[in-house]
Amino acid sequence: MGTKTIPTFSLAQKRFCWDGIGVRTTESAERNMPAHRHSFFQIFFVASGSATHDIAGRTIEAGAGHIFFVSPYTVHQVTFPEDAECYVLYFDAPFLRRGFSVSEIAVQDSQLYAMPELAPFVYQRFCTYALDAAATLDMRARCERIRAACQRKDILDQAEARAELTLLLTAVARRYSEDFKRIDKAESAAPSLDKRARAALSFLQENFNRPLTLSDVARKVHLTGTYLTHLLKHETGKSFKPLLDQIRLENSKNLLAYTDLPLQQIAISSGFLDATHFAKRFKAYTRLTPAQFRRQKRDHQAAPDADAA
Repeated sequence: MGTKTIPTFSLAQKRFCWDGIGVRTTESAERNMPAHRHSFFQIFFVASGSATHDIAGRTIEAGAGHIFFVSPYTVHQVTFPEDAECYVLYFDAPFLRRGFSVSEIAVQDSQLYAMPELAPFVYQRFCTYALDAAATLDMRARCERIRAACQRKDILDQAEARAELTLLLTAVARRYSEDFKRIDKAESAAPSLDKRARAALSFLQENFNRPLTLSDVARKVHLTGTYLTHLLKHETGKSFKPLLDQIRLENSKNLLAYTDLPLQQIAISSGFLDATHFAKRFKAYTRLTPAQFRRQKRDHQAAPDADAA
């Protein structure tokens, strides 16, 4: 693979974007972009043809009508053949609602519930969104209208792009609303987290790669360790150490899958003491050794190329 990092992009780096939103088609997009993440929201829509999308630990072979909602800081990778017609929409949260911002804690479902139109992003890890032929045509037309507004950049075009984007999101959310309800029931997912629990999770997300204790986090959110333990257990179903391990191990899975970093460096980068300690925790979490997991992901990633040949 030849990569040592997973790049993170900002909306400012997308020069075709306009005041918080942008659209491009696969005519100008890179067909085999390495795994990456970004600080903004992204929608990837397959209007015709096919694409392979590796997202949130799932590899999906997509056809016409498939649409993906990539939350900020979610590692993903898309490949598609030359004859595919796809749209990629980029936007930040303030474009939809002024004053709303999303940090790396956006990977926590609870924060996204603050904007219900973002529900398709919340449930992406559970759902495969596939539109029927009529809905696919409607979605293509909507993407074209957003793209045209972004190209014109006249006085009312930002309002039109915002309205079309909101309608796009709510159309998918409404189509899958019953699925969302079933997922909530099965997962016992709460629509929002206590703000102190959310602050603790945010701190863990931002500092998982350094030594952390329950006291460190409790002090940061102005709680006692005992109270924070009860709060996290009540709000997430997990206590402090399992939560921290989960965050660290999910980070290590991305590094194993998408970089060539040695195990010792992945262990340290993910907050573990050493490769031995990391390997033991990783196998308990995934039932695979780090080497087996990396090999399995590489074999799966290579399969589409073999089919194309």
